[in-house]
Amino acid sequence: MVEINRALAERISDAARLLEEDSDDEVVLERLTRLAVELVPGTAGAALTVEGQQQPMTFAASDPRIDELHELQFQLAEGPAVEALRYNEPRRIDDMDTDHRWPAFRRAAARARFGSCLMLPLRTDRQPSGAMSLYSGARAAFRGSSHDVAMLFAAQGGAAVDNAAVFQTSQRMIANLHTALQSRAVIEQAKGILHAKLGVSPDEAFRLLSRRSHHTNRKLRAVAWDLVHGDMDSSGFR
Repeated sequence: MVEINRALAERISDAARLLEEDSDDEVVLERLTRLAVELVPGTAGAALTVEGQQQPMTFAASDPRIDELHELQFQLAEGPAVEALRYNEPRRIDDMDTDHRWPAFRRAAARARFGSCLMLPLRTDRQPSGAMSLYSGARAAFRGSSHDVAMLFAAQGGAAVDNAAVFQTSQRMIANLHTALQSRAVIEQAKGILHAKLGVSPDEAFRLLSRRSHHTNRKLRAVAWDLVHGDMDSSGFR
């Protein structure tokens, strides 16, 4: 019997914490599969699967046998991982030899020496959806408290994937803001140069910059940059 104590709960909650190095989804998925094998009792291998445009895709499988089993499911369009994604519901096989569902998958899993498996959807706000797949060499490995630990872990895993998405979006927004601020500063400097050299108003200076940008098919900030850094003479704007 697995005891869900405070220490285990805290380790599982680590899955939802976005670490500094988890700046992209691939790192998050790899960390989740490592933690799944470590924390969910009986787990011999784990993988994360997302719904793709053409077919599901498996990422960060901790065991190459899982890649082969998932590829088989995707080719057949049936199996526990496929259904966990399709219906956003858990799927479990307690005994590969006696269960009657998905015979092709079960035979392949048994040949790969897996006795049981559990597929859990990741509850996220993102599209496409994802699922965590847990495999064990033993039969009935994901019953009782082991099942409860796996469910808790999957919930935290969904939060981690969401956190990674939020982090990436925030990073892109910050980078875009910095670029916009830098572009604005250069354009203002270029307007000041044209105002001083040609005696035009700030509005007219901006129109001159825009006209040069259009005629040369270059971005406005690139034209302004050349003028500010002496690569373009202000007389060319008359």
